[in-house]
Amino acid sequence: MKKITILIALFIGVMIGCQNSDLELAPTENLRSNDQLLPLRETFDFTYNGKTYSSPFYMENDTLMILEDEEVAAIHNRLQEFPDLATYITPNGDIEYYDTYNELLEKLPKQTQRNSLVNPIKYTLTVYEHANYNRDRTGKIQNFEMPVLLPELKSYGMNDMISSCAVTNSLNPGTIGSVTFFRDPNYQAQSITFTYAYPLGDPTWNNYVFLLVENFHNYKIKKKINWNDRISSLKAF
Repeated sequence: MKKITILIALFIGVMIGCQNSDLELAPTENLRSNDQLLPLRETFDFTYNGKTYSSPFYMENDTLMILEDEEVAAIHNRLQEFPDLATYITPNGDIEYYDTYNELLEKLPKQTQRNSLVNPIKYTLTVYEHANYNRDRTGKIQNFEMPVLLPELKSYGMNDMISSCAVTNSLNPGTIGSVTFFRDPNYQAQSITFTYAYPLGDPTWNNYVFLLVENFHNYKIKKKINWNDRISSLKAF
């Protein structure tokens, strides 16, 4: 999370006074020159059954997100207990929840659900054992040419081992695609789906990159459980 230094915080205080109620400042007494103040408060937003919920939040021990709105927190916690909950991450990063993966499929663009032979461009789904695409440490990598249906990852030595992923190609045609990861083999239990349409233009990749999930740890399954090392099957179209 971004942090605001003392000088920036004081400048903001002079410019806007008490108008910004979302800015929480730490006491300035006894602060050394390299101490930093609390960041601007952020909100967590999600949609369920067509209704959008929003709550300010803070991080506990840098790992556990605490929603401050008790009503929104109760709804969010209840959703995480659904055995087949489908989490949908839209191309712009919004989060939508559905009771099941089949219910989500009814909402997704049809182009993301079929094995189309119209576009001959081959997309590659790469999954990594570690976060940040194994750049920080050595680990297993598996490349899959899309479309792909993998009812189990055990035979690839990647069951419950995926921490990041990328979708790339070498020719840059825009298209609509989706990748869905499931907790259990045979596309069972909870799922998380990402869709994409255009390349991201990330200069650190040799090919055109359409989807980047840097760390599955950032996506929650339920309280104190996230998607890191929790994937046993996947679909990619």
